[in-house]
Amino acid sequence: MRLELELEMAQAGAEGSSTIRLAESALEMDASRFTTYTSGTSVTAGMEVPSASHAAASDPPPEDPPGPYVLRDLIRDIPLATQEDGTVASITCVDAWNGNLYIGTSAGDVLHYVSISGESDDGDEDQPSYIFATKLEPPYTTQQEGADRGVKQLLVLPDAGKACVLCNGTVTFYTLPELSPAFEGKIKQPGCLWVGGIDHNEAAREGSSAQAKGTVVVICLKQRLRLIRIGEEARKIRDIELGGVSAVQRRDDLACVADGQSYSLLDVVNQRKIELFPISSSAQPEPTEPQPQQINPPRSRDESARRSFSAATSPQRQSRAQERNFSAGAEHLRPDSSSPWPARSSSRQEGPTATAAPSSPTPGSREGSPTKNPLADNSARTSGEAPREPVKPLPPNIVSPTPNEFLLTTGTKLSEPGVGMFVNLEGDVVRGTIEFSTYPESLVLDGSSQDDSSSGSGDDAEGYVLALVNQETNGKNSKVIEAQRWDVDPSEVHASQSWLSINAASQDVTETSGVGLKLATTTSQLAANEIKHSLRLRRLNLGNEKTPPDDAETRRNEEEDRFASRFAQVHASVLLYHGSRISWVVRNALILQLDHQLNQAIKRGTTASSTMNLTIDVHIAQRVANSIRGQEPKTELDFLTLTYIRQKASLLLFGNLVLQTMQGFISYEHDKRRAEDALIAGEVDPRTILSLVPRLAGEVEEGAHGIWVPQGLTDIETLLRQAIRAGGPSPSSGDDTNWEDAKGAYGDNLLQLVKRYLISWRKKKGFGSVADETQVFRSVDAALLHVLLMLDTQTTSRGPAAQGTLRAELNDVVDKGVECFDRAKELCEEYHRLYVLSRLYQSRKMVGDVLATWRRIIEGEEDRGGELVDGEQDVRRYLTKLRDQKLVQDYGAWLATRNPRLGVQVFADENARVKFQPQDAVAILKEKAPGAVKEYLEHLVFGKNHSIYVKDLIAFYLDAVLSQLRDSQEARDMLIQSYETYRALRPPKPTYRQFITDNAPTAEPAKEWWNNRLRLLQLIGGSHGGGAVTAGREEEEEQYSRQLAERLREYSAELVPEMILLNGREGKHDEALKLLVHGLGDYDTAIRYCLLGGSASLFHPGSGTSGSTLGDQHQQQQVPPSSPLPPPTKPLQASLFRALLRESFHIADLSERLERTAELLERFGGWFDVAEVLALIPDGWSVELVSGFLVHALRRLVRERQESVVVKGLAGAQNLRCAGSWGEKVGGFKAVVVREGEGDEGEEGGVVGTG
Repeated sequence: MRLELELEMAQAGAEGSSTIRLAESALEMDASRFTTYTSGTSVTAGMEVPSASHAAASDPPPEDPPGPYVLRDLIRDIPLATQEDGTVASITCVDAWNGNLYIGTSAGDVLHYVSISGESDDGDEDQPSYIFATKLEPPYTTQQEGADRGVKQLLVLPDAGKACVLCNGTVTFYTLPELSPAFEGKIKQPGCLWVGGIDHNEAAREGSSAQAKGTVVVICLKQRLRLIRIGEEARKIRDIELGGVSAVQRRDDLACVADGQSYSLLDVVNQRKIELFPISSSAQPEPTEPQPQQINPPRSRDESARRSFSAATSPQRQSRAQERNFSAGAEHLRPDSSSPWPARSSSRQEGPTATAAPSSPTPGSREGSPTKNPLADNSARTSGEAPREPVKPLPPNIVSPTPNEFLLTTGTKLSEPGVGMFVNLEGDVVRGTIEFSTYPESLVLDGSSQDDSSSGSGDDAEGYVLALVNQETNGKNSKVIEAQRWDVDPSEVHASQSWLSINAASQDVTETSGVGLKLATTTSQLAANEIKHSLRLRRLNLGNEKTPPDDAETRRNEEEDRFASRFAQVHASVLLYHGSRISWVVRNALILQLDHQLNQAIKRGTTASSTMNLTIDVHIAQRVANSIRGQEPKTELDFLTLTYIRQKASLLLFGNLVLQTMQGFISYEHDKRRAEDALIAGEVDPRTILSLVPRLAGEVEEGAHGIWVPQGLTDIETLLRQAIRAGGPSPSSGDDTNWEDAKGAYGDNLLQLVKRYLISWRKKKGFGSVADETQVFRSVDAALLHVLLMLDTQTTSRGPAAQGTLRAELNDVVDKGVECFDRAKELCEEYHRLYVLSRLYQSRKMVGDVLATWRRIIEGEEDRGGELVDGEQDVRRYLTKLRDQKLVQDYGAWLATRNPRLGVQVFADENARVKFQPQDAVAILKEKAPGAVKEYLEHLVFGKNHSIYVKDLIAFYLDAVLSQLRDSQEARDMLIQSYETYRALRPPKPTYRQFITDNAPTAEPAKEWWNNRLRLLQLIGGSHGGGAVTAGREEEEEQYSRQLAERLREYSAELVPEMILLNGREGKHDEALKLLVHGLGDYDTAIRYCLLGGSASLFHPGSGTSGSTLGDQHQQQQVPPSSPLPPPTKPLQASLFRALLRESFHIADLSERLERTAELLERFGGWFDVAEVLALIPDGWSVELVSGFLVHALRRLVRERQESVVVKGLAGAQNLRCAGSWGEKVGGFKAVVVREGEGDEGEEGGVVGTG
């Protein structure tokens, strides 16, 4: 069984080494996990991580980014004595307490150093320096050799104020801090192997009260364990007969001990022991031949209450009831007992001598148990032929991470992987296992549930186990510190694993002297000025030359230094001694880890074409950004760290796009997307980003106090801007084709991204968390507007913005208002975007500037967008919404001058917020836009039926018509020709008004004055003004008609319809009918004239019998009467028809005369007297011509006679009916006698008599 176990462990070691080498290759690719970092400073220089130049001067620069731990030198070049064999002594142990450093050497010396405050010239907090105080040579009985030579242990007991020194197997006691002999030097214990075993639980519970009681320590002698209490005096508590113990960790009464072969749990009060497992599997006895693995009986405890673990390192145990059930007669330990321990059946033993063989790892274990190595297996099977190479014993490692657990290590060789196992106080393996690359030579815990003061918040709350292991790098073996988490899920262990190089190369990896780890008695606080340098805010210099800070900036710098110094402290509790150097193993702050990785992403170089060839490894920057994605801060430093790293990563990713743009490269979409996401998540001051973009850097507004960002960002910003200046076109070259063309990489890589980034920033307006809000959003708005204008300039389309387009985004930005109003005006003017400028004014309710800008566009000034398509109509609609009467008046008059029809709508709109009285509007138009007065009067007369303005409009039309006739012979000939043409038409034909409307000229200027004449006919013949003569206005209207007739008389031959209307208004019906019949030949209008009783509304639109329609808008608007007119009387109509009949008899054309007369008599015979008509008809006319009239007249006479007979008969019948009704009513009354003289009394109701 032993042979099989040993072979399997050997095989596991070989495969484990291969696994580690593969892991190292993978870690070299992932620099965030594999760490080799060394820091070095002099003893007086402090503990801070040196700069790159300093590191290069002392040690080779690190090739990999720092991991969770780094080294801070405590003391270098410790003066070590020369030993008797001529070799230089080595450090064997070390401890730190309350500013004191105690160093033990293999020469048997104890060196005491004391710390003094450090000084710094640059304002940074310096580390304390250590100066030599005393040298102590502890007494001993016999010189030891090997690992026991010299000072093996230094045990500081702060509560007791004592220190124990184990030197050459002898324990002596000293007082703190000066190491004077305690107890007068009388107490010393020779033959000691180890000293310690302080109760961690007691120290955590009692604290300062333990000083009075003292501290219990365990002295491990060769044959027994001795518990003593160290206080004002040393007092022995008890001896436990258990020899060969070389390591002890104690929790209350239970201790975990190692005796050089295996681990055990020991009850120091009841003196009971539970065997655990061996330290080294190779130390187990081997059977002569392999035995099959024996299966243990079923367990009595519920399996679900335990975690599964590897059978090789965690054999099954009996239930605790069996393990802890000691009989009352159990034999206690006796010095003379050949078997001092009571016989107990350990669950880790299959029989009296056999041990369990390893089995496959279970899913709950952190790492699988080592697998077999075929070479080791073959070697083991042929052990009879070839002797086995001697294996050096493995040092035991026992630590206690929690009050209920111990962490133990086991393995095969120092050069092969080791396994760490967690054992609870019952001896059960819990949690799972931890795998080490090689067996740890030294093991300490840091952080999390430690009982000392090293536990803290933030990073210190994470529990790490630090192991000193061997590692092969480039064919050389060296000591490294392997750090990994012990308090996480097993699946996360590898992610937390890292290695820290200590630069202690050794030819023999099994050599353990001169290097080791030690958990200090007290935790020290070290300054981490690198954190302060990264986080402190500094003013960003956007100029090309660096200017010295003024007094205000200096004061601000000091304030920022003080603030950042709050976080520039780290706790150190683990000491590393190697060679002649002692260092702190310090928890490396997350900000330093990630900041170092980001700095590695910056690659510098020089080329012949530029002074600086700067490149950025986007993979590193993106990896760092991804590593903290979704991570929530737990402390203030965490918040500042995550914010700073996100901002720096975003700055690098964006800087990469800028550098690629300088070279004319179109970046990958995923690079642009990642940079945008990082910028939005980082929330860096957008002014720092804009300062890197040419043509946008000028939009940055610093303000009076400037831009303050973390110094780490300031350094990157300065570096990128230097690269941009070095890589940009030379001003002296006159090269206009630079990389700032929006159509190329500049627009594709930068402008589109910056646009989306700035839009996201605009959504933060009003947030109180934005520092320098005014300057920030002025810069954001100016840059965003500039970007949108540059991008929109590349589009060739003109016109209004479509939804979802770039132009729509531009309008949206302007409409919502911008903080940089003055700069926005300059940009709109610079890019000739007047319509955008008007929207900018509208966002500030500057309506006067809006109208002024639109006026510039309408009057022809360049507007490259072309959004104002129907500008005059837009101005009209805009004016109706304003309340400023002066603006409406001025721009309404301006619009009326350009477009009279639109302009007058401003003054006539009843729904407008500013309304004008007609008389005011007319006065304004007459003064500022005379050409629009006619349009406005037409609106008042035709649209609003204001009769008061009819005469004014008639005067406009009459002036226009007379002026045209006076100046144009063509116009006169056109009118004469229209009469001749109309007269030549044969019936049926339209009325003259319909005829001239249908045949109106279409070309200007004839069209305009022709339409004016039509409207003039409409107004003269209408019922407004002169058309309706009332009693109160009779004299005035007669005077007005005479004035019109006087003006028209000069062109009476050309203006026949006008003369007809005026004759009708004056009552000259015979003259009017004569002109209608002989001048125009419009017989239908003549008949209508008679039916209307001589009304002048003959040429109103829609008059006539043909029912024609008119094309002109105003001609279709009839003027209703201002007051109802009485219908004409029949005598008047008959008189007019007789006059028309007389004119018809004088028609020159005989056939037309006969036709028109016959038609008139036949259609309107009822208005004529038969005798008068027969007297007028010439004797030569045939009866057939007037047969219709005669038949109709005779029928009318017969009808009238018959109607009179019927009426007469009806009247007689009605008379008879009334007489009969009277008789019936009279017959129903009785006779009443009324006496003479008594009428009054009878009237009062007295009846005189009846008969």
